[in-house]
Amino acid sequence: MKKLLALMLAAALALSLAACGGGSDTPSGDASTPGGNSEHTHTEEVIPAVEATCTKSGLTEGKRCSECGEVIVAQETVAALGHTTDAGTCERCGQSFGIWKTDYYIDDFNQPTDEWYITNSEYAMGTFSNSATTNSNLAVCVLYDCNNYITFFLYEYGKYQVKNVWDTDTYRVVMRTPDGTDHEMKGYIYEDGDRLVLDNSYVDYVISALTGDGEISFYMQSGKYETTKYLFTIPASNFATEYATVTGN
Repeated sequence: MKKLLALMLAAALALSLAACGGGSDTPSGDASTPGGNSEHTHTEEVIPAVEATCTKSGLTEGKRCSECGEVIVAQETVAALGHTTDAGTCERCGQSFGIWKTDYYIDDFNQPTDEWYITNSEYAMGTFSNSATTNSNLAVCVLYDCNNYITFFLYEYGKYQVKNVWDTDTYRVVMRTPDGTDHEMKGYIYEDGDRLVLDNSYVDYVISALTGDGEISFYMQSGKYETTKYLFTIPASNFATEYATVTGN
């Protein structure tokens, strides 16, 4: 009986040693398996590659044995690709970059309507002068909306919004495009108004500039108070992308 048990244990041990990677008298380095076990031939299966994206790293294709799980070809890390631009639309992932964003007017219930507008998400900075100060800080918000209006919100010292409590003030507006060309225009701050509204006959000039490249500068001078002047520059950045999205042009 004891002899029978000994034989059974020996047989079980022999079977366990025949598993992947162990129990052979074959010298290490036998070409039949990476682990040097001539009694097991790996069955290769592909470990799929993972594509890198603009923001996430990927992995190369690898291989492993489908029976024992041993890695035959290790995967290697592929660095994130990065975006193709930081001002405009990434050609790889379609993400838009820049200072311009599209938003929507809201109704009486504080819900967004289908009436869109494009505006700068960070202030354009410049200077202003009047009878009391010279070249003081100016912050500007530019807005173009679905009704084909361009308006400028002007903030003296970066926080005090320019308003007009008297009769309409007509402003001289000069736009300088990146090629150095000056475009004479005019705008209005209406009575009780809180923004400068560009005369509609000049809107196309401004849109043409903003859908191009480079930086666009604006000079504005009050018709009533000639010492009141505003000067600022704003980049075209991703305006063209936002404009094409909402207008299809």
